[in-house]
Amino acid sequence: MKLKYIFLSFFMAAFLDVNACDICGCANSGAYFGLLPQSHKSLIGVRYQRLNFVTHADSKVLRTQEHFNVGEVYGRFFPVKRVQVMAFVPYRVDRQVTSADTKKQNGLGDVTILANYNLLNTLMDKEESGAFTHTLMVGGGLKIPTGKFKFDENNTLQVANANFQLGTGSTDFIVNAFYTINKDQWGLATNVSRKFNTTNSQDYRFGNQLFGTVDLYRSFRIGTISVTPSVGVYGESSEHGVKNGDVLEETGGKLLNATAGLTFFSNKWTLGINGQKPLAQKSSSGHVIAKERVLVQVGFLF
Repeated sequence: MKLKYIFLSFFMAAFLDVNACDICGCANSGAYFGLLPQSHKSLIGVRYQRLNFVTHADSKVLRTQEHFNVGEVYGRFFPVKRVQVMAFVPYRVDRQVTSADTKKQNGLGDVTILANYNLLNTLMDKEESGAFTHTLMVGGGLKIPTGKFKFDENNTLQVANANFQLGTGSTDFIVNAFYTINKDQWGLATNVSRKFNTTNSQDYRFGNQLFGTVDLYRSFRIGTISVTPSVGVYGESSEHGVKNGDVLEETGGKLLNATAGLTFFSNKWTLGINGQKPLAQKSSSGHVIAKERVLVQVGFLF
């Protein structure tokens, strides 16, 4: 199957230290979609993401491991020509392990809805395609506070910080652009996304975030199946958070990951796995270390 409209997007975020978010997998994170085929077709699917972090790695007393597991139902639809709408409904199972105990939580996360307009598509706009094909999509969306954000700092049974919540408690705004160029079975996909966070009912605001990817891929046909390996880089930058009007200097950070993935396509379904490994990172607190990430997803086209 020829991959005509492959695009890559994500809204992955940052994670918190003991008091607030650095480079994260918390409720402030968004989503990494992987390669999606045939963007003229609707799609519904499920996926699983796992993100791991370590704080105070050199301390036997303060060392903390945080594991974020996110299962998600997602869909892609076309209400009108050139307009693509995507929706993501996550369910989270998170765990924090310290030298003293293990704390867990699970429940519905924050729902995200995105809409993009196809500004440029040489396969649609021209009767005959040239050596190269191009697509450019721009748009944005909302992250809706459907996940719980509420904690008691005096309750020792809870992880009393903004990081370890199912949601952010705020309605946040996303703008993005995707550009893809293809030649024969080769392709290059780029994405840039900006997330603007608002203040929630507990007077906490996560820092605004900027994300970007560049991925190179090549398709091979095996019978009726197309196999597409990809390699690239992913970067994110998170600004400082704000609580009760005060800037939290220990929050925010930067991260650069190497990415590699393998995706299988047919006319009816897609199956993919993607891994990320940090190349460079810096959290404002200096205590947070992002570890490897993994994404597995399956989708059905109709």
